[in-house]
Amino acid sequence: MFKIFLLSIVLITFVFLGLGVQTFFSKKKSFPQTRLSRNKEMRKRKIYCAETQQKIIDKGINSGGCDSCY
Repeated sequence: MFKIFLLSIVLITFVFLGLGVQTFFSKKKSFPQTRLSRNKEMRKRKIYCAETQQKIIDKGINSGGCDSCY
């Protein structure tokens, strides 16, 4: 039982270190923009934050972003 636990801890540590090294030393890769108001692909597909979508439904307007949503 203890061997399995120790092996899983070592494996998880190895995975986290590998991801950290890849992220730290990679110059071309960057984290994706997760905020809907700043993500170009989401705006192209007309996917907005909940607050903006509710405004669109209530007023019938197509506002392009929502900087107050997090």
